[in-house]
Amino acid sequence: MAVTHPGEAPAWRKMGLLFLMFILQNISLGFTWTLLPLLMRKQGLSLGMVGLTALLYSPWALKFLWASQVDRHYSPRWGRRKSWIVPLSLITLGFLPVLALMNPQGQLIPVLLVVFLLNINVATLDIAVDGYATDILKPKERPWGNTTQATGYIIGHMLGSGVFLIVYQWLGWASTLWAMTCLHLLLTMPVLAHRELPPVDHPEMNEAAGEFKPSARAFLRLPRIHWFLLFLVLVGLAENGDDQLRLTMLADLGLNPQNLGELLLWIGSPLYILGSVAGGALLNRWGPWRVFVLGCLMTVGLCWFSALLPGGVCDLNWGAGIMLGGERLIRGVMMVMVYSMIMSLSAGRQAATNYAVLCSLHHVVSLGVLPIAGFWGDAVGYAVFFVGMGFFGLLTLFIGGHIVRHRLGGDVVRQVA
Repeated sequence: MAVTHPGEAPAWRKMGLLFLMFILQNISLGFTWTLLPLLMRKQGLSLGMVGLTALLYSPWALKFLWASQVDRHYSPRWGRRKSWIVPLSLITLGFLPVLALMNPQGQLIPVLLVVFLLNINVATLDIAVDGYATDILKPKERPWGNTTQATGYIIGHMLGSGVFLIVYQWLGWASTLWAMTCLHLLLTMPVLAHRELPPVDHPEMNEAAGEFKPSARAFLRLPRIHWFLLFLVLVGLAENGDDQLRLTMLADLGLNPQNLGELLLWIGSPLYILGSVAGGALLNRWGPWRVFVLGCLMTVGLCWFSALLPGGVCDLNWGAGIMLGGERLIRGVMMVMVYSMIMSLSAGRQAATNYAVLCSLHHVVSLGVLPIAGFWGDAVGYAVFFVGMGFFGLLTLFIGGHIVRHRLGGDVVRQVA
């Protein structure tokens, strides 16, 4: 009979707790990410100025700069992760009434400043939550933990950029923010009330913490981390390089923003969730290498289908649904695989630091490829661009497959399999 740690929680409790935390991080972010550009454009600001709103979310790419502080400082009374999760959750909750009392029409700059501070707070909270997930999940639970993360992310964004955007149309800015505050309070209560769960693989993490100094630099010096960073670059280019150009191509072919929004809401989001669930199941059954091969082959097929769409290979609405739905399905599968590998590589005494470093670099690659892809698309046209991305997907398959099988170490493969 297997021996169970006396403080160990069942898997369903861990998943439920993490699910709430990931939803809470993304409701307000989805709302502001979608609504603020619309409000700025309505006030007559240029597209260039509207595009600068992306800087409000830069803390998500820069959180590795202060991630080690989350690992280093905490209160033994509250717990290593809860010492950060509780106050940051309450601060997030406090930002929403502040925004409700402001007027984005006449106080746009103060509103943008508060949203920037909100992003710093939530990005720091994300460091603690990711570290907590890495601490409490067993290796065999990590694929489902990352499925939970992806699903919470999607649902949080659907609430923020879908439900509350509709509420905004009905009730206006202040009432929407107060309604969001009430939902945040309701979902935050179980997070505040729970007792911190013990780490399952590294119980020494709670001992002699004052003598331990996390170091992102030392982590990045590890040879297998160098290989994994190359893997992240390849996956980031293959997965995100054609993201925005699919939307612009569909707009150029005649679909309006409402059509695209409906396709993303009713086809894209459900398939994203389905891909996340399928990714967790396949990762448990196959391991990361076979899931990676499947994801790359699906990406190649989708790119070449996208290249045919401007030529009228099928009805535009059907083609758009297949293209956007397929993209979200693949992204769900690949996201679970990548973040399960990140979690396995990050496990240890400075899990939050390690996880934040790898996630930040993944965000940097994903954001940095967008302007490069745009210039390339302008130069060669949609069809040639997507054909080229398909061939790059094949290159990613061979190089990335070699890295996963031969360079990252068998222990990483076994931990997420």
